[in-house]
Amino acid sequence: MRIGYVLLILSILLVCLWFTYVSVQSKEYYRRAFRMLMWAGVIMYVNHLYGISMEEGLLPYNQGMIIAERIIHYIMTVSVYSLYAYFMLCLLNQFHYYPMWKKILLFVPAIIMDIMIVASPFTHLIFYMQDGIIYRGSFFWLLMLVRAFYAIGATIRGIMKRRFLPKIFGQCVVLVASFAVLQAVAFIVLQDETLYYSMLIVNIVVFLLALTVVEFYKDSYTGLLNRKAYEQYVSKEIYNQNNKMVYLIKLKNYTYLKENCHEVAIVEIIRELAERIKEYSMLTSVYYIGMGRFVVIVHTKDKFSEQDFFDKLRNRMDDTFLLNGAAVHLQLFVAVINLDCDKNVRLNYKRYFTACDDMRYNSNEPVEVIQGDSFGIDQLQRYRSVEEAIERALVEKEFSMFYQPIIETATGRIISAEALIRLHDRVLGFVSPEEFIPISENNGKILEISEYVIDEVFHFISDHDLEKLGVEFIEINLSVMQCMDKKLSDKLVFYLNKYNIDPTHINLEITETATNYDEQRLSEQLHRLKNLGFTFSLDDYGTGYSNLVRVLEYPVDVIKLDKSIVWSAFQNRDSFVTLKNLISMFHDVHRKIVAEGIESEEQMNMLKKLECDYLQGYFYSKPIDKDAFISYVQHNQKYN
Repeated sequence: MRIGYVLLILSILLVCLWFTYVSVQSKEYYRRAFRMLMWAGVIMYVNHLYGISMEEGLLPYNQGMIIAERIIHYIMTVSVYSLYAYFMLCLLNQFHYYPMWKKILLFVPAIIMDIMIVASPFTHLIFYMQDGIIYRGSFFWLLMLVRAFYAIGATIRGIMKRRFLPKIFGQCVVLVASFAVLQAVAFIVLQDETLYYSMLIVNIVVFLLALTVVEFYKDSYTGLLNRKAYEQYVSKEIYNQNNKMVYLIKLKNYTYLKENCHEVAIVEIIRELAERIKEYSMLTSVYYIGMGRFVVIVHTKDKFSEQDFFDKLRNRMDDTFLLNGAAVHLQLFVAVINLDCDKNVRLNYKRYFTACDDMRYNSNEPVEVIQGDSFGIDQLQRYRSVEEAIERALVEKEFSMFYQPIIETATGRIISAEALIRLHDRVLGFVSPEEFIPISENNGKILEISEYVIDEVFHFISDHDLEKLGVEFIEINLSVMQCMDKKLSDKLVFYLNKYNIDPTHINLEITETATNYDEQRLSEQLHRLKNLGFTFSLDDYGTGYSNLVRVLEYPVDVIKLDKSIVWSAFQNRDSFVTLKNLISMFHDVHRKIVAEGIESEEQMNMLKKLECDYLQGYFYSKPIDKDAFISYVQHNQKYN
């Protein structure tokens, strides 16, 4: 009967062990720890089955084998409890980041006890055999103490840390801990090995259930807590006074990587970042919420150094990452939300977090850090309102196109115009492009807006014979995301065919910052479009890290000098000399020049003397709607 019972329990244990290998292909440390715990249980039950078989006469009774069975039994009981402690620490995401000496220290009591157990046939310290009967030695209490040390110590640690985890995660930790302690207490009080083995299998089933629940809240790629865990924590625990700081960490390059790289390569980069963030923070509350975004929550009692954390992140980001065999530089954006600084921040956490998530990047540093709690409530509400206005405009066609004339200095004729999008919302009224464009770039709506612009401009060109009016082409701004879009050429060809227009009537403007991303991909994209017949302008020259050699690598026909260069030329002589030399230099390499921001006759006359090719600015005209633009061009034709 006893053998049948043990075989049944052993079968259940083996099924549970099999389940841990086939259910989730996880490399998480807690799963490895659990498998080790299960294997220890299997060895213990096989050993117990052998002992029962000898007791019931199914196998030859041998004193040496009885002693060996007891040695294995006691070693395995110590192993089960020490592995339980290891499992609990891994479950709490702590053991992996302990220094090596601390990891070794955890198992020192078990190792010492194992040595004492193996030596017991000679020392009689833990057990001994006399007249064929096993007796407990004088230090058997130490064996019980070591078991209690692991069971109670790990349990206390788990209960202490549970409040920093998703609620159901914390409940699982408490459940696992409670059953482990119950098993230990029951054995100490009742001294019944059958009860001990029965409770062990119950514990393992409880552990397995807890593991299944935990993995529901784990991201399968990174091993971090996932978005479900984060949302549950925010909805129930974020207002708790134990929470001190929140760090939103975003991979700036994620959208570009997603659009242009294989998923396997992206996953590897995300995994490495996850490992580094876990390692550098040494915290349990680290989440991966998708789209290249991580959240680190720091609690009041956590030992965490913000400066050390940032220093380590910067050191790592200064180095390159391997992407499809190539070394690339990546950048992080970190928003810090201090929950202790202001009650309003805690109460309006979700708004602050959303604003930080949608914020425009303002730096090319490897790690850009901003103080996310510095926003006022009005700013947050405005941000969300503009987002809603963008959504309405896309659905209800509330965007409109305006055109700013570009004048040829030699003749005074309008030869081109820059297409500029405007938003007049029925709720907010006029919304500046300087406000809604950065927001749309951050939330990904810029691609939809850009496609709207292409459609409208192509339609406008097809409806008016601009060539007869002397307008050679219309300039369309391309966002960075568009420049890197592998489908851009297909989209442009689609609209060329749709409206039956010549690509030479379109000049595509790229910004200088676009050249800071993937230079090779950008170059390939521009040359592909150049072969289709499009021309290019480089906008805002002088606002970034201006590099003439790099600019000349691209098939750019026109260089647009930023208004800051033009205006500063009227402030000091050095800037004037710079402007003069820039115009001369670009002419030498056969590029046309547009000077932006012309607002006075003095500026116009000076740039004519410098032989700048084209002028654009409020001195001639502000951006105007399509009907006003056609009238303006017709009026200009009469006098030039």
